[in-house]
Amino acid sequence: MLTTYYNLLRRFREDARGSVSVEVAIILPVLLWAFVAMWVFFDAYKTRSTTEKAAFTISDMLSRETNAINDTYLTSAKTLFDMLASSDSESGLRVTVISYSLAEQDYVFKWSQVKGNIHAMTGADMDDLDGMLPNMSAGETLIIVETTSTYDPPLDVGLGELKMDTFIFTRPRFAPQLVWSS
Repeated sequence: MLTTYYNLLRRFREDARGSVSVEVAIILPVLLWAFVAMWVFFDAYKTRSTTEKAAFTISDMLSRETNAINDTYLTSAKTLFDMLASSDSESGLRVTVISYSLAEQDYVFKWSQVKGNIHAMTGADMDDLDGMLPNMSAGETLIIVETTSTYDPPLDVGLGELKMDTFIFTRPRFAPQLVWSS
């Protein structure tokens, strides 16, 4: 009798019929989730790259400006950023101009203007930028372009909403400084 049970258990163990169906039922949901997750992660990286390229475009545009810019110019620059970044979320653009003072051995805040959901920089905020700014010569001017937007993934794979911030500095190219005209 014991040998009969032993033979039945051995036949059950060696029987491979239906194992593919069980394996598919276990593995297919994991494979589908992995495929969707890879697509969402790729889309997040693509959005990040597009956002940075759009911010670099705005920074380069401002660095080539020889005339004073105004509120209309900045509104148009933010609209261009939103279009280039394909931003569906609320975004923000901040343009700040600083210079370097040899007498003070420090960066000097000139002006800052914003559009969208970002606050204007003040002179008190300059201390936060020390490690992020390059070495500059006396009297040299720097244009800082900062953008912010959010990425909301189309499918929930555990990524959550991501904040996409950029910080870009550029030296003026054709004029000694970028001037704000109220």
